[in-house]
Amino acid sequence: MNTPTSTANGSTTSAVDYVRTLSDEEKGHVLIALLRELIEINGGGKGLISIDTPEGESLGYYVPPLAAQARAEAVIPKLSPEREAELARRLANPGPTLTAQELIAELKARAEAAQKQTP
Repeated sequence: MNTPTSTANGSTTSAVDYVRTLSDEEKGHVLIALLRELIEINGGGKGLISIDTPEGESLGYYVPPLAAQARAEAVIPKLSPEREAELARRLANPGPTLTAQELIAELKARAEAAQKQTP
């Protein structure tokens, strides 16, 4: 919908044409405002929001944070407390994430598992 709007000097222009005159930074602010409204209109962002043109062309989907979190919780497997602790340890010290002994033990375990799978 390209509804005419009045400008400061009294001439009329469409909202789309007006947005085209804005700087990239201003367009970004308009986009954020419109996304917030779109989320609110679509139930607060609990699901995917289809982005379609007025002509019916699908441009894709917007995935609001609540929908992304719900999807991640449904798809990503839960980690054991031990694995969570190990990942926290690695994040706290991003240098060497495994000691040499841990690496050797992991490689040996992988080799043994691969041998067991070979007929």
